[in-house]
Amino acid sequence: MIDSIYEKENYLKDLVIKLLQERKLSDFDMLDSLFEDLKQELENQQKNIN
Repeated sequence: MIDSIYEKENYLKDLVIKLLQERKLSDFDMLDSLFEDLKQELENQQKNIN
């Protein structure tokens, strides 16, 4: 599994580009999961800063 937020961000970018190029939108569940993971990690980072 992908661990760091940067790895998730890069994977997400690659996946979106791939889906747009292929016009294959069957991986929405993976996109949703990655977006949710990134959102939670960013919120946690923001809480730690404050």
